[in-house]
Amino acid sequence: MGPVILTLQVPKWSKGIPVATTANDDVLRLFRKIVLAEARSKIELASDEVESLLARLELERLERALSGLIPEVRDVEELS
Repeated sequence: MGPVILTLQVPKWSKGIPVATTANDDVLRLFRKIVLAEARSKIELASDEVESLLARLELERLERALSGLIPEVRDVEELS
């Protein structure tokens, strides 16, 4: 697979209008960290067992997908 890029889009029509892109490894890792943290918080905020199960499954899917696309090379604590 080629390099992964992150695209910022303004919501418009069905796909949005691309504003900027980056392939910066630090930005991609920070994005992964934030997306996974948001997914974890959805588990904690779930109002019932079904919602919690669905949130856990989504977290697992995101962890697999993002770890394959954006490998962890070093800690990005200094960026957050």
